[in-house]
Amino acid sequence: MPPPAPPTILTPPPPPLSPESIHSSSRRPAPYEPFLSHAPPPGDSWIAVETSQREYRLVVRLPGFGRDGITLATRRRRILHIVADSWERGGGHFERRISFGYDADLNHVRAEFDGDILKVSVPRRPASSWVTSLGRD
Repeated sequence: MPPPAPPTILTPPPPPLSPESIHSSSRRPAPYEPFLSHAPPPGDSWIAVETSQREYRLVVRLPGFGRDGITLATRRRRILHIVADSWERGGGHFERRISFGYDADLNHVRAEFDGDILKVSVPRRPASSWVTSLGRD
């Protein structure tokens, strides 16, 4: 069996619509466009992925965001979706989807936020459990 693929940061969603395009009568909104317009994330936001034998660690810098505005969700047992919103003046919207290989255990994700840096830990399953988990996905 080939080794699991490393985590991949998927492209961020398209930018919000401009007011001019919203009111255009000839345009139909695409299904992926957000319902609410969001300002872009602060320019000094970033994400880094570190890999060790026991876990994947994501370090996300989210200046200007509060703990209550951050959401983590998993999708299809392989994608971690990180969303941060701030409605304060100068706030913004940060959104990333990270795709993991079959060794990632997204049922046991842990996260902590210190007001600036979000640290997310995704445990890795031992190689002996890969075969059984592949049959369930």
